[in-house]
Amino acid sequence: MGKLHKAIIIVLLMVSVNTIAQEYKFGKVSKAELIEKSYPLDSSANAAVLYENKKVYYNFNQQNGFQLITEVFKRIKLYNKNGSDHATEEIFLYKYGGNKEKVSGLKGVTYSYVGDKIIETKLKKDGIFKNEYTENRDQIKFTMPSLQDGSVIEFKYKITSPFVYSIDRIYLQNIIPINKLEVQIKMPEYFNFKKLTSGYLPINLKESSAQDVINLTSKSRSSGVSTQGRNTKYSNSKVDYRININTINSSNIPAFKYEPYSGNIQNYISSINYELSYVKYPNEPADYRSSTWEDVSKTIYENSSFGDELKRNNYYKEDIDKLVSTVSSELDKTVIIYDYLKKKMSWNSRRGVFTNAGTKKAYKENTGSVAEINLMLTSMLVYAGIDANPVICSTSDKVISLFPTIDGFNYVISRVKLADGSLIYLDATDKHGVPNVLPDRIIKGMGRVVAKNGTSQMVDFRPVKPSVKAYRMQCEIDEEGVAKGKLSVSYKDYLAHNYRVLNSAKDDASKAERFEKKYGITELDEYTVKGIKEYGKGVNEKFNFTIEDQIEAIDDEIFFSPLLFLRDKENIFKSDDRKYPIDFGYGFSNKYMVNIKIPEGYEVVECPKTSAFKLPDNMGKFTFRSNVSNGVIQIVVDETVTSPVIPANYYPTIKEFYNQVVKKENEQVVLKKI
Repeated sequence: MGKLHKAIIIVLLMVSVNTIAQEYKFGKVSKAELIEKSYPLDSSANAAVLYENKKVYYNFNQQNGFQLITEVFKRIKLYNKNGSDHATEEIFLYKYGGNKEKVSGLKGVTYSYVGDKIIETKLKKDGIFKNEYTENRDQIKFTMPSLQDGSVIEFKYKITSPFVYSIDRIYLQNIIPINKLEVQIKMPEYFNFKKLTSGYLPINLKESSAQDVINLTSKSRSSGVSTQGRNTKYSNSKVDYRININTINSSNIPAFKYEPYSGNIQNYISSINYELSYVKYPNEPADYRSSTWEDVSKTIYENSSFGDELKRNNYYKEDIDKLVSTVSSELDKTVIIYDYLKKKMSWNSRRGVFTNAGTKKAYKENTGSVAEINLMLTSMLVYAGIDANPVICSTSDKVISLFPTIDGFNYVISRVKLADGSLIYLDATDKHGVPNVLPDRIIKGMGRVVAKNGTSQMVDFRPVKPSVKAYRMQCEIDEEGVAKGKLSVSYKDYLAHNYRVLNSAKDDASKAERFEKKYGITELDEYTVKGIKEYGKGVNEKFNFTIEDQIEAIDDEIFFSPLLFLRDKENIFKSDDRKYPIDFGYGFSNKYMVNIKIPEGYEVVECPKTSAFKLPDNMGKFTFRSNVSNGVIQIVVDETVTSPVIPANYYPTIKEFYNQVVKKENEQVVLKKI
């Protein structure tokens, strides 16, 4: 036998052995899996999914009809302590209208290799927690026990759902690598689904079919009377039907890569979604189920926990009458009612579009869900003669629904339309909010205005105007390279809102410490902040500083960047390419005005020149202006990005834009002793 033939046989044997080794069964974790030190295809991975199997299929029983079953089996390798985050699993169970999904058969085991032995630790019931996540979702959450570096965990469970027309989105990628993924979806011929994929990885989907049978039992009683009573007869019948099968088998799936300003990555991970198009039973006409967003909005409005709550006003009439008795303009009434409710009510962090305890009870107790507070706000505004409507929303961390569905919304705000046509969006759960400045949990999501007549209108919450952060610095430097001066930082619009959310509860010492840590300031004193509680206005911080490591003095020359510690030292966009959009949340403008007094006896021999460049399609710009006069260097910089979301195809342009920004901001001033 020739050497070539021997080599081919050896390779085939290796492939055969490897195939056998890749048979994954619950409880059969190998020593090889436990001693593996890193994932072969991505050594940077802290964990990897060794195997994931998901089966989605329908069971029929005569009592309940069809039920949707989802079986999950997952095995994960934890290479180090940073991988332990992936030892926690969350299962969300939908409930609506008295029906709910149930989980069963939940088992989990942690395997560790200790002293040449495989140690098994089972997941116990006291490590499994259930809570109400929203009014339409329960959450089952567990963390695998006895974790160590190198542990392998596995778990499995089954979800039984009465909601047979809704198959959950199936994710085909994770934030860690997946070694092997097997997915199978079996659908009876009566349910016709449309498929929509997302993400940028190729999907190996194969379609096939099989036959199945439904066994039906019926009983009847004879009408005659005998000494032994009525006779009961049972009869059996069978219904043959076809099952449509979708199968996806993938291997070596790379981890979804986090990038700066990713937004909600769940919208970009590779996945497949199924939308029910129609239901067609034998000898019956097709029942088309693909609804519109208008249908969804109308259904929500007609729900008693939504539309009826908007009509209730007896519990607040007296309070609102007093509030607006002295004002007449629509805008004044809107702001007064909004401020009143924002101060009175406390949000209990519950999301959803339907009320729980109801608006009247929430008003009495001064606390409630987002639906209770903002439906209450809308009702009050309408009572005061304002043109207001609720807006149902999906929050920034919720996967954007690809198809019209009630479950696509989990939040409510209010919209006012003034007589001049201008629009005002309000969220009374946000203690730091102002009209048309919404919390981050909203602006990256989507929304629909719901009117009483059932009409619906799409809403984009992204602000049109960029928010501004302005830096003003005055300082002087000495021959030793020490800079002393004053810095003022002002925040407007969304940047002011975010400042209040993050810092309003901190004391001044903690606020000042932010700058010391971020910029490496040697000494910082006389810190003050104004405007935190002046909602609708900007916030301004001021302090004196001394800094010693931003300027280099060598012999009779001094070198420094004119922006000193305010400059961007590196480009945050480092990847060579990017597959999904850059999501800034909102447009922004960073403005710098710096005046630096140079030491006596020195002159400027080099200074960065004035320059400007911009992004295409008016998405942004950068301008750098410099001037030297009377021993003072003046620098004025404007870095503006007007587009909240920039498509992935512009990524090379954005990366190069910031390469130029960093390069320009790090150009040096050179002073020479006269």
